Amino acid sequence: MYAASSSMPQNTVFSSDGDYLIIPQAGTLDIQTELGNLLVRQNEIAVIPRGIRYRVTLPSGPARGRAPQ
Repeated sequence: MYAASSSMPQNTVFSSDGDYLIIPQAGTLDIQTELGNLLVRQNEIAVIPRGIRYRVTLPSGPARGRAPQ
């Protein structure tokens, strides 16, 4: 589970272990990757492949959901 109340700072993160699955249950996530932007709304699924740098902003306020690993 995750809960986010503010956007990430300007720096980026990445997972070197495996793909990252994100499922927002409430709110919207704007995921900016080196390959382009993903606007992920409630109950949509986003997969970020291993090694891809990304940052997340919250265009419509706080968000929560699942990010199983």
